[in-house]
Amino acid sequence: MTDWQPGMDITAGRLLDDLPGDWEDVTFNSWTQGALTYAPLRVQRHGRRARLDGHAQPSGTFSGSQTAFTLPSHLVPAYQHYFDAVRVTSGTPTLLGVVVNTTGLVTVFSTGSIGTSDRFDFSSIEWPLD
Repeated sequence: MTDWQPGMDITAGRLLDDLPGDWEDVTFNSWTQGALTYAPLRVQRHGRRARLDGHAQPSGTFSGSQTAFTLPSHLVPAYQHYFDAVRVTSGTPTLLGVVVNTTGLVTVFSTGSIGTSDRFDFSSIEWPLD
């Protein structure tokens, strides 16, 4: 139960508030599902937070920034949040900047060139929903 305090009524809704919700798909924009065999990119509500799991890759080579995918509207943050995602394909370790916007758009950015064979893991990204 999230934020329970002594003396509060316990309802079924409050008991279920901390249980994870179903995994949901994101809507890809300039990116696509990663071609590796582990977790597909997806999002889940967990209590008063939402979290990403899995990996994705760009549809085309880019540098700078682009909108990678869009979250379901009920899982967007109240405020913009900044994260990084690590490249999981071989080669020089690379971090990609990630912005989760209040509109549900997830923007990625890099100072170097990111190619279509570069796959990134978004599993460490989570944000508050309130």
